[in-house]
Amino acid sequence: MSSGENAEHDRPAVVDRVNVALIAEAVEALAKLQERTHLKKVDLVNRALLVYEFVDEELRAGNQVVLRDAEGREQLVKIFL
Repeated sequence: MSSGENAEHDRPAVVDRVNVALIAEAVEALAKLQERTHLKKVDLVNRALLVYEFVDEELRAGNQVVLRDAEGREQLVKIFL
């Protein structure tokens, strides 16, 4: 295996700890996500941050976020950063 081939496993599992106060809407969203996904809070928060960073980068690059339903209809998502 080359040195860069499995770089993800070279990183420590926890590289930073953050304590945050969540607003009521975020607490409700987190509870709903836990019920649907059966994931831990820490996993959901990590995933949410990764999605937010991706969306932010794409929007700043001039791209749009579009959702497509099961029938193929598209809807532009307005996100205010």
